[in-house]
Amino acid sequence: MKSLFDRGMNWLATRPLAMLLLIGALSLLCCSGYCWPRWMHNAWRAAHQEASDTATVTDAFDTPPEVDPISLSESSAVIVVQSDQFFTRQGAKAMRHVVEELESLDYVDSILWMDRVPVLNIFGLQEPLYPRGESTEERYAETREKAMKHPLVHGQLLSEDGTTQLMMVTFDWHYIRSDDQCMSGLREAAEKAAADHPDVPLTFLVTGFVPAQLTAMQAHESNQIKYQAIGYGIVVLMAIFLFRGVRAVFIVVLAPVTGLIWTLGLLKCFHIGFNPFIDVILPVLVLLVGMTDGVHLMVQIRRLMANGLSTRDAIATAVKQVGMACFLTSLTTGIGFASLMLSDQEWVQTFGWGSIIGVSLMFVSVVTVIPLACYSPLGRNIHVGSDKSLVDRNLSRIGVLIEFVMHHRYFVSFAAIAITGTLIATSLTLRPDEKRSNA
Repeated sequence: MKSLFDRGMNWLATRPLAMLLLIGALSLLCCSGYCWPRWMHNAWRAAHQEASDTATVTDAFDTPPEVDPISLSESSAVIVVQSDQFFTRQGAKAMRHVVEELESLDYVDSILWMDRVPVLNIFGLQEPLYPRGESTEERYAETREKAMKHPLVHGQLLSEDGTTQLMMVTFDWHYIRSDDQCMSGLREAAEKAAADHPDVPLTFLVTGFVPAQLTAMQAHESNQIKYQAIGYGIVVLMAIFLFRGVRAVFIVVLAPVTGLIWTLGLLKCFHIGFNPFIDVILPVLVLLVGMTDGVHLMVQIRRLMANGLSTRDAIATAVKQVGMACFLTSLTTGIGFASLMLSDQEWVQTFGWGSIIGVSLMFVSVVTVIPLACYSPLGRNIHVGSDKSLVDRNLSRIGVLIEFVMHHRYFVSFAAIAITGTLIATSLTLRPDEKRSNA
């Protein structure tokens, strides 16, 4: 296995044109995701669409005819209204006016609130919860008792103390033009309508599925820029600190950046959706993995060139010496991430196979981009000053530890196995605070 791997790496390392063609082919494939997002997902779905169209599906839970289903959980947004005058004549008039003004908005399809829940009278006919016309205050007071006895109102659309009620808003997505319409626009329209009844104090808050998703996405986008900037900055500073030379730093950083571009582009070819793990954590994680392998390969190339080898021989020898170690690092890292695919959470599963793709592409980037850059004029005399770099000056100290491990390899191996077994046994004694069976 190792000899076959070494022959393949040596063949690739001694042929700059082959590396260039491989980099170009991968770049075209991966970067197609930036131009045509989800094209692989769409092609796969189209290929299997014909088979799914021929299948006959019978829904045993079809809605019976002449039934108007009521759902309190399928709304797009929820307006939380607070007031102590809901069950007064003026309060009812103000609430109805607010609902009418909100439904006049083109992007509001319907509103389900306390006055529209099914209430049947003695004749089996539906009637509103609030009385119609100029009813007495006593009738409005009786409405409070009626609301507290209704199973869809009490504790659902109306709070226990009767001072807070919910209005379930369903959007018409054809008329949504901005995110603000779903949040601040909805609240401002309600406040404007309530201003027509200044004698009834009404306060409004907007929540629900869509506003919560928009808030999460906005926070996610800000965190994405923040943490990626921190990760990229750490990589660049690490390269500068280790190699000092501008060209060496550029070559080392070029490989993980290329691998990251490939990874994000290829992931865009699939239907991933909103996943903060992939958008925030994965880029920094994959970048650091590629940076580690790139440092190992660059140190070896510079050392061999400083010992008098030509650029071609130094690259071929370095790839042969370090390539297998980088491959095993990527392989074990990929296996670790593959375990995440056993999770029940879709976000974690997607993060697992996305990390496998990223680690694999990062290995290919390191063993192709760095050697190809060293073949170019950018890599000329790259070994000059290597004896002054932080890595080369301290390798002798690390060598002492490596020699100790090699001389006591059996002891170190058995100690590692014993420690691992002890930790596994300890982890099996742990008990979760909450189990899914208790949910």
